[in-house]
Amino acid sequence: MVKPIWTPSDDYIKESPLYDYQQFVEYNYRRTFLDYNALYEWSIHNLSSFWKSIFEYFKIDYSGKLEEVLKYDINASDFIDTKWFEGVYLSYSEHIFRNKLNENIALKFADEKNTYAEITWSQLKEKVSKLQQYLKDKGVTKGDRVVGVLNNTADTIAIFLAVNSIGAIWSCCSPDFGDVSITERFEQIKPKLLFIETTYQYNGKKFSKVSTLNHLKEYITSFEAYVEVYSSEWNNILEKYKEKSILFERVAFDHPIWILYSSGTTGKPKAITHSTGGNLLEHYKALVLHQNVISGDNYLWYSTTGWMMWNYALSSLLCGATLCLFNGAIHHNNHHSFWNFVKRSHVDHLGAGASYFSAIHDLSIENYSPRVIGSTGSPLPSVTFKNLQEKFPEVHIISLSGGTDVCSAFLSGCSFLPVYAGKIQCRTLGADIVALDDKNREVYNQVGELIIKQPMPSMPIHFWNDEDNKAYKESYFSNVRPGVWSHGDWISISNKGIEMFGRSDATLNRGGVRIGTAEIYNAVESLSIVQDSLVISIEDKKGVSYMFLFIQFKNEFSINREMEDRIKKVLRNYYSPRHVPDYIFQVAEIPYTLSGKKLEIPIKKIFMGHSSEESISKDIMRNPECLQEYLNIKNQYII
Repeated sequence: MVKPIWTPSDDYIKESPLYDYQQFVEYNYRRTFLDYNALYEWSIHNLSSFWKSIFEYFKIDYSGKLEEVLKYDINASDFIDTKWFEGVYLSYSEHIFRNKLNENIALKFADEKNTYAEITWSQLKEKVSKLQQYLKDKGVTKGDRVVGVLNNTADTIAIFLAVNSIGAIWSCCSPDFGDVSITERFEQIKPKLLFIETTYQYNGKKFSKVSTLNHLKEYITSFEAYVEVYSSEWNNILEKYKEKSILFERVAFDHPIWILYSSGTTGKPKAITHSTGGNLLEHYKALVLHQNVISGDNYLWYSTTGWMMWNYALSSLLCGATLCLFNGAIHHNNHHSFWNFVKRSHVDHLGAGASYFSAIHDLSIENYSPRVIGSTGSPLPSVTFKNLQEKFPEVHIISLSGGTDVCSAFLSGCSFLPVYAGKIQCRTLGADIVALDDKNREVYNQVGELIIKQPMPSMPIHFWNDEDNKAYKESYFSNVRPGVWSHGDWISISNKGIEMFGRSDATLNRGGVRIGTAEIYNAVESLSIVQDSLVISIEDKKGVSYMFLFIQFKNEFSINREMEDRIKKVLRNYYSPRHVPDYIFQVAEIPYTLSGKKLEIPIKKIFMGHSSEESISKDIMRNPECLQEYLNIKNQYII
């Protein structure tokens, strides 16, 4: 019998916001819930009542008159025309600042140089006020796009809040994006103003972005002003304006808050446009009810500004938490820079990509224990669940899954439920998720495609410049599965939680049997000698499938016949002979996007004969130089 690695205590349950919310619903909606599953079933079968209860529980401040919580055609082929909370006008940044005491700490910051700063709410307000005045003087108004090429700093937070406070629309890229990559994103949305840092440091090295600024000036004609952050111009802005009360422009519930981008692994990145009200409600729900964030917590999710987790982590400020920002390489100085900041900041909620937690199995962390650890970006292997639980015996490990598409997680944590290694605890409230097989039948305790049957308010309003929502429909709504959102992941739902099996379009086909890539990774990465891995399968002209497994070993280990046999044995023992690859290669690195996703599909395309340029934009890669090694391997093994 499989046992949980963590079980909540009675106190943990009853002191959680989820427990308090359940009491709220039971009293106000005259219901009784025996367990989380009952509460979840109520939320998806009473969608309007559920989202109204979130609106009420979090005491949303608004103007106008609420006409109808939810309006959509249940017989439509998609959710794109869904209307939420019509008649409601609100401000995200107003909720960030409400009920905050000036002397309390809003932000904590550190970087690789061991710079450490604490920013009070009073200091944050002052800077936002000055930036708001500057934006208004430059003619920025509601609906204009303001963009940034910025690091994960307190000033970036202030810039965003100033932009949002006047109803303008935010979009940002991390400085480690390439010039073409940034231009491809911003040129779609015709921004009016740019904030940019022209230098940055990563892993001890300094980089210049002057060429990026020049490139953007040349190719994006809509810009009316540029601000080089930390230049004399920046200092002049902060000196010129005197603090005033921040004026918050309340906008319609579905007014855009920010534009995020698909990773760009295929074609030009899609400009995914999210709503103000949808993200406000969703982030309250996701962070407070499912991640157990409470007022006074210190919250840190390691991210760059180009990953949706930056936007998600920002909303910890809604919950009364102090947001902790680390700018730089998480592994800098043998991980010490990051972990010293985590300890100094007394981080209660610690989040990072699954790949990072898998890479620190052997890292000893003393004199620190968070209350919650969050992981996302890819499935967290069972062995890493166990390793983290051993490091921090009391910690609640919350593996998340969702994405840029919804700017949140719809599979997440639950303070009522135990944690099983390798599984996500629950489907979040209001997220009507099932697994469907090839015949569109809902399946339980077996692998199927992740489907969302009803709309969520944080689903995109549209893709920017997407005529007739063509790309939007192609991305999530197929003729094969009409009327539901097809997310592109393989999952299995059971009474112990949800297990992820990788992207459905990266699925391995072995003699007609589908295998999720996560199964391979769970088995292979259980070996102490393995640092990381990537697997693909391709078919020849006869339809015969071949599996290629790429291994990054730790330290001095290298591939040989004995090592290959050991890897094959563990795959066979963990799962089945079908999980054993046809070819195993040692590589120096596994390719990742800047946001920490393994590049399975582009590597698959390369092995199918596509050029690297056709397969992937190097600008969105963390380590583009490693592609050559895969091209060399591919040239030796042509199927």
